[in-house]
Amino acid sequence: MKVYPGKIFRRQSGQTGQAIHGVKFPNTAIENLQMFDKFRQLADESTGIPSYSHGATGVQSTTRTASGMSMLMGAAALSIKTVIKNIDDYLLKPLGEALFHWNMQFNDDAPNVKGDLEVKAQGTSSLMQKEVRSQRLITFMQTASNPALAPFVKWHTCLKEIAKSLDIDPDQLINDPEKAAIYAQIMGMVNGNQNNTASARGQNQMATTGQVPVGASATDLSGAGGGNIGTGGIPMPGEAGFSASAQEPTGSE
Repeated sequence: MKVYPGKIFRRQSGQTGQAIHGVKFPNTAIENLQMFDKFRQLADESTGIPSYSHGATGVQSTTRTASGMSMLMGAAALSIKTVIKNIDDYLLKPLGEALFHWNMQFNDDAPNVKGDLEVKAQGTSSLMQKEVRSQRLITFMQTASNPALAPFVKWHTCLKEIAKSLDIDPDQLINDPEKAAIYAQIMGMVNGNQNNTASARGQNQMATTGQVPVGASATDLSGAGGGNIGTGGIPMPGEAGFSASAQEPTGSE
């Protein structure tokens, strides 16, 4: 039953026919892929963790934009955060209350710990609050960027709150309003000096070369537009300077 190049197939005499007959097996790859997708869908529904949250390909219409993907990821993270919040509610909080009650009843070595307190585990809740707060602050800054509303907003406080929500020390990155005004004045002076230097260079070049300054009047009828591409006008028929109009001789023969 071995097949190799140059093999001779022997057969009994009789009616001439085909020596080798191939067997074609049915292709069930499509059905297997459909079954795999169904199992993955059931796994997503059972665990609450969708496939796209851990890098699955096949982006659909809902997740083509950044905002749509952000909404889906936020909805997928709710179940995970809910599970993690159970650690605060059913592990850390009871443990903290038990330690607090023990210290209130049996700890006589440190009388300063006596008090009436309530134990709250705010690990995941504070994380969720920071995330929501940063998004709301950024949305507020985008809304307040309107020139009519900008004078009513304390931008320095907004920047500090965004830095805090992102776990960044605002004192190291953000200047106070006094320093910001000084830096703005310095930057304005630098930009003004650069503009003055550029204008002086342009005037010197005009004086030495006698060229028309860039940015001349757009009504220039020479067609050059003062040296700018795409500006200026051209003489129309009947106007002075039109090339097809009849010109009188300048002198007598």
